[in-house]
Amino acid sequence: MGNHRRGKSRNPAGRWRIRNLMLRAFLILTVGALAMGFVPITLQGEATAESSAATIADRFGIASSHLMTFDEQTMNLEFQAMDEMQAGWVRSTMAWHDVEYRGRDLWNLEGCDMAVAKANQHGVKVLGILCGCPAWANGGQAAFYPPTENNLEDWKTYIRTMATRYKGKVAAWEIWNEENIQYWQPTPDPVYYTKLLGLASAEIRAADPAATIVMGGTAPVDPGFLETTFQHGSLNYVDAIAYHPYPEIIGEAGQPPEAKYWPKEKLSGWILNTVRELVWNYSKNRTPPIQVWITEMGYSTAAVDYQTQAAYMLRCLINYASTNVDKVIWYMLRDEPPVIPDEAGLMTYGFVKKTAFDYYANFKKLFGPASGENLNQVAFSCSAPATLESHCFPLPDGRLMLAAWKSDNVADSLDLTITDPAFGSVMLVDPATGARSPAPGLARDAQGRLALKGLSIGKMPVILEVDKVNLTVTSVSPKQVPQYTFWQDMSISGSGFKPGATVRLEKGSTIINAFNVNVASDSSITCTAGFWGAEAGPYDLVVNDGAGHEARMPGAFTVAPGCGSGSGAGVLALGVMLGMISLAGSVRRRKKKK
Repeated sequence: MGNHRRGKSRNPAGRWRIRNLMLRAFLILTVGALAMGFVPITLQGEATAESSAATIADRFGIASSHLMTFDEQTMNLEFQAMDEMQAGWVRSTMAWHDVEYRGRDLWNLEGCDMAVAKANQHGVKVLGILCGCPAWANGGQAAFYPPTENNLEDWKTYIRTMATRYKGKVAAWEIWNEENIQYWQPTPDPVYYTKLLGLASAEIRAADPAATIVMGGTAPVDPGFLETTFQHGSLNYVDAIAYHPYPEIIGEAGQPPEAKYWPKEKLSGWILNTVRELVWNYSKNRTPPIQVWITEMGYSTAAVDYQTQAAYMLRCLINYASTNVDKVIWYMLRDEPPVIPDEAGLMTYGFVKKTAFDYYANFKKLFGPASGENLNQVAFSCSAPATLESHCFPLPDGRLMLAAWKSDNVADSLDLTITDPAFGSVMLVDPATGARSPAPGLARDAQGRLALKGLSIGKMPVILEVDKVNLTVTSVSPKQVPQYTFWQDMSISGSGFKPGATVRLEKGSTIINAFNVNVASDSSITCTAGFWGAEAGPYDLVVNDGAGHEARMPGAFTVAPGCGSGSGAGVLALGVMLGMISLAGSVRRRKKKK
């Protein structure tokens, strides 16, 4: 969707009708069978594979459909944005009608050369789309008409030229785009498409055997089109198949109008499993198994507001990260120019970041190191569990990244329990900034496990970081000072102390922040606190490790009613102050006598 320059909207009404008709029968059968209990969650053969061994960071990328056509300044700005968001992959058109439009062997590859070189410099893998046809090779037709039979050698030359020139520089090639709808003219032809696919595959295999070959992404799924190509041998030519499950066009029968743009998490997972099953039925003996890629999906801010785009995108990313989909390319980095009304970008055409930009970047930072999901480590619950989406991703360093929301956007209250008592910290993570703060309502149950109750959830995903932080406070000396003590030196014992730690005393809304905090070792802190005018009574002692994790010792310190002078330094300060007061009084008396 949107991989070629076009002077019309990405989503005209006619296009929706085409797509809905293609998928309607498929979804009715799938959803209906699921409702009746006939479609198993566990599928057979290769369809039961666990999530890809690749990290989440490597499984997700971004589309910049016309990257190869930009000038160097614009390319530089796009790659700066990709660096910031840790894009990892970029999908871009390297269309035949752009690179050889002037005539046979009259190549225009400067833009492709520059974009591929910059991608390699920035560590961004390239998924190049080989598609379209110059008028001289398809009988004078528009670019979406394939080459004629008489021009198949020219098609092979185009593929060979691209694969040879960018050997080892372009990681994957996608053959055409949405060939099952109007981007194959005059009408979609799965048999002729498969013929072109086979010719392209042979040329790429010969020129660059290490490159991944991906079948052109179908829109949105079109199992009938896919199966026809499978029957004609398409799976013999590719390493992966692809489809484009835009949420607004995979609707369910009877859904409320407001659900049109919902991410439809469970339906998305069932469709993925069904596609894998279909592929497996035609490639049971294939080693390695055929991968399944999603090479386009996104939300236009012409249809939803910035905050909704960010929330729904994050839900889609986390949901697909929990599945065994091999690759997801989000559409897209930047809006099209105003003459092409397509506002699905994470930035405006003028490079102004939308809310979703930082959400994507933080998704990569927070969940990127994980390789898959493990729900055995956390128990989630709420008042309406049928619409609860909950996920747990173990990270290589032992932390857990959790996410939860309601698929119907209805506000609810989340409870959860961390299975392993060794975990000692739960932090709320802001998906916009990555900032962390202690999760409210946290306690340990009778088995010593961390339990959180009453966390508000709804449309926006709640992100939690769980860590085996061994931050404890075991003692403080002294344990008591008299009220009106100027300041008091304190020694704190515990574990997990790190440079940058802070110390405070809390009694209800009263907070006394310590100063001169010195982390002498991972088990010892010295600091000073002032108590002049402090409210009498017991105070909790709280140590923050500087990363947001906190250890609390309830009632560890007491401010006793009565006067006090504090430490030696406090006595000295008090003497100096009293001396100054006395001197000032003496001066006033002397002036009065004059």
